[in-house]
Amino acid sequence: MQQWLARSFSRRVGTARTSSKRFGTAEGHFYTASSFADVLADCDPQPTSPDGLTGQHIQAYVDFYEGRPVQQHYVKRLRTLLRGNPELPEDAWQALLSVRVKGPEIERPGSYPDADWQAIMTAVRRDVRLARERIEAGRRLLARWRADDPSLSLHQTEVGSLLDIFDRTGELPRTPSGDHTRAVVRAGGFRVLAQRLCLTRAEATAFCLLLTALTQENFGTVATWPAAHFHPGGAREDAELVLIEEAKPRRGPEREHMIAALEDLPADLADLFGTSSEEPRLMRSSFRLYQLLLSLSALPRRHGGTSAAFASLYLGSGKTGSSWGVGTDASDVLAWARSHGFPAARNAVPGGLPAVDVKRIRQTALERRRHPVAHSRRTLNELYLKGGRTVQADSRRVVAAALRQEVAKARAVQAVPVFTADFIAQARQDLAGAAAQVGLEPQSLKELLGAQRDTATVGCVDHLASPVAEPGQPCPASFLDCLSCGNARALPHQLPIQLAVRDGILQRRPNLDPALWRARFRDPLQQLEDIIDHYTDAERGKACADLTDDHQHLVDDLLDGRLDLR
Repeated sequence: MQQWLARSFSRRVGTARTSSKRFGTAEGHFYTASSFADVLADCDPQPTSPDGLTGQHIQAYVDFYEGRPVQQHYVKRLRTLLRGNPELPEDAWQALLSVRVKGPEIERPGSYPDADWQAIMTAVRRDVRLARERIEAGRRLLARWRADDPSLSLHQTEVGSLLDIFDRTGELPRTPSGDHTRAVVRAGGFRVLAQRLCLTRAEATAFCLLLTALTQENFGTVATWPAAHFHPGGAREDAELVLIEEAKPRRGPEREHMIAALEDLPADLADLFGTSSEEPRLMRSSFRLYQLLLSLSALPRRHGGTSAAFASLYLGSGKTGSSWGVGTDASDVLAWARSHGFPAARNAVPGGLPAVDVKRIRQTALERRRHPVAHSRRTLNELYLKGGRTVQADSRRVVAAALRQEVAKARAVQAVPVFTADFIAQARQDLAGAAAQVGLEPQSLKELLGAQRDTATVGCVDHLASPVAEPGQPCPASFLDCLSCGNARALPHQLPIQLAVRDGILQRRPNLDPALWRARFRDPLQQLEDIIDHYTDAERGKACADLTDDHQHLVDDLLDGRLDLR
């Protein structure tokens, strides 16, 4: 069984395309094989060969992790380890596939509030700025020494000669005992001199955090960027875009290699944001920040023999503790955060400094820009944005605004009161009582029933009391707008025209621009449908039969705008 598990492990870490590409993944497969062997050793009966594996042995492995949050993780790892194994019995493989273990609920990191975000970004930008100023000052001093500048002081001359040695060799003079010479000590020691020309590990971490925030890439992906890049327009001095090849092995062998595009902030956009000056623009341009990183890390990259963009000087302890560093990782982020006073996640308190979490930094950047990077739009929406507090708050505001708008529209678009045949019969018997019932003067109701107050589609209670004109002035609104007016009343003798207007609106829909049709006819159509729904099928059929040519001419003039005031 041990030999079989060794062969299974070898298949997963070999040179095949489906094999693991990272040492950490290989370690996980080895631990899975070892833990599976330990469980099988305690089973009764113990399998002596792969043919003896049964569903009982698989269940024993599942039960071994019962109650632990890692249970689902290791069941999935065992499936990966044994997938496609020709020596595994089919019933054991089916038993492994049939296991259903509920995974722990994973809460995605929330975005940083504005105050916490600014606190982290301020500290990051400060480190980038100080590193640039320090290294550029060291390079200027070295250039002056190499040019034999006579204005240099004795101390500056001594420091310049030591920087020249360090720039050429990557080391500073030492005594036979291995200690640095007195000249090095007088100049501040190895740390001070080396940092005049090199990025430190903490400063490289600050660069990586800032680039993560600007590009929305994973911190681990950015940390492995190479110094080699491609200008789409050639090696022009005014190029404002570079392409970098990056790798995300967890995407699989077919999709792990990707291209990251770093673009400068356009001049007109920089002016719009008020960042036309060089300093603010640097901190908002992934292109300029990457170029600055390559410049400041040139010496460590040259002497360290690496092509990585994040090359730095690792300042250890002892005579040989310092070395050339490549990349940056989670431990560097932790050290950077502690050195700047940011607490651990368990010690963070509301109102104080936040804990620094690279996942939350990327989440915040994604929520602020809401543009997919290294994933699909669906993944961005469902995995990153759907549960974000900022996005949820924005969504609530958008939905609330839309609901308020619809309520306002519903209130503005009033339903036209419809006088039914029964009401009209009642009015002919008792005009005063019917008028009081609907809140009208008897004379107004009489004229409405006699079609003396008809507009194109409805009757008007008082055309001198228009909501869009001064009191006493005739209403200047379009006859289609009568359907939205509080003075409108619908009567049965108007039904033929109302049906014809509705049909005319529907006939014009395919022949008009959709936006124009919605703006002119959507609300009137809805209001006409509401009026027509008050009548029975028989009443609508009789109204269609009563439609005359004069009615149709009136409808055409109305819908074509010939009845509107110019």
